Amino acid sequence: MIGTAGEHNADFLHTLGVEPVRHGDGLLDRIRALAPDGVDAYLDNFGAGNVALAIQLGVAPDRINTIIDRAAAQRYGTHADAQTQADLPEVWEELAELASAGKLVIPIQSVYPLEQVRDAYAELAARHTRGKIVLRLAPDE
Repeated sequence: MIGTAGEHNADFLHTLGVEPVRHGDGLLDRIRALAPDGVDAYLDNFGAGNVALAIQLGVAPDRINTIIDRAAAQRYGTHADAQTQADLPEVWEELAELASAGKLVIPIQSVYPLEQVRDAYAELAARHTRGKIVLRLAPDE
């Protein structure tokens, strides 16, 4: 598995069993160097031309999913499956069981009290998080 990220996340990706590749100019060539036999599937969680990049890599449109770039999904006929497909009670139950058993780890980037929701969104908008940004609804006890 190959994952694109900045250099500061390379070690983190390695801990997940992912081969990191730096995003930015030259990404197509860097991915081709890591996968000389081609790429089987592509998951886009960022946008910014990743669907078109997957097409350039020769990934079949039915093996590409973007959760952010619906325009590219329509243009190329790829999937745009996101939260609505997974928002089912049985999916949430399975995820809770996996997390409880320690088989699913959900990294937390930051925790904000509800009163600082604007700060949380500002951090999210910077697009440099490595985990979830959580809003705390109740005061610390």
